[in-house]
Amino acid sequence: MKAPRKDQLQLLEVARLDAQINRLERNNQKHPLRENLAKLMNGTARQGEKVQTTSTRLTQARKNLREAEARSADLQSQIADREAKYNAGEGLTSRDLLTLEAEMASLREALDGAAEAEFTALETVENEETALAQGQEKLQALSGKLAAEREKLETVVAEIQSQQADIRRHRDALYEPLAAPLKNLYDHAVASGGYTVMAMAPDGSTDGGLRLSPVEVAAIKNKPADEIYLAEEYDCIIVPIDTALPNPA
Repeated sequence: MKAPRKDQLQLLEVARLDAQINRLERNNQKHPLRENLAKLMNGTARQGEKVQTTSTRLTQARKNLREAEARSADLQSQIADREAKYNAGEGLTSRDLLTLEAEMASLREALDGAAEAEFTALETVENEETALAQGQEKLQALSGKLAAEREKLETVVAEIQSQQADIRRHRDALYEPLAAPLKNLYDHAVASGGYTVMAMAPDGSTDGGLRLSPVEVAAIKNKPADEIYLAEEYDCIIVPIDTALPNPA
């Protein structure tokens, strides 16, 4: 297959730009803000569950308090009713009075227990209300941090995508006019996920680190300038250049 030498040299620049785009995408996907955001999302979700659990406990505690208050009120009503009968004394025998005294004593004892239960229920409500307020405050703080972190990530992603778009426009302008056989080979190499295209210096070294055999180096040097050389072992296009490779940074 053939392609003008200038197209082959231009493909090296296309590959370099593709590498920049891919590197930016890796930076995007592996950006530390994503990990921070994930942790905050998990923390916020857990705190939301805690708040919901506390809210459920508070609802039950308030129900228990209402029941305790109703129990106390009922006992107080029964005591008041018997006290009124006892104090009136109308139509009551001594035995009836003794019975009323015993009932009132029993009811007062029950009221003491009910009052203690009511106090405990009230205390539980107050504790759960405090816990709920604190939990909601913490949830609000986490939600604020989450929103701020998400906004920072969105800004970073937008900047990366803008850089990618600029590079891609330049890349496409270089890629589109290339000879079709060269583009087909390059696209196939990209799809395979391995090497794509490499420059080979006069000394036989490549910018991708491949060690070519002396026979292969000689074949590349001696081929016609417009012939595409595909290193089949690596499914990679090799483009000879006239200068030494730059020193690694």
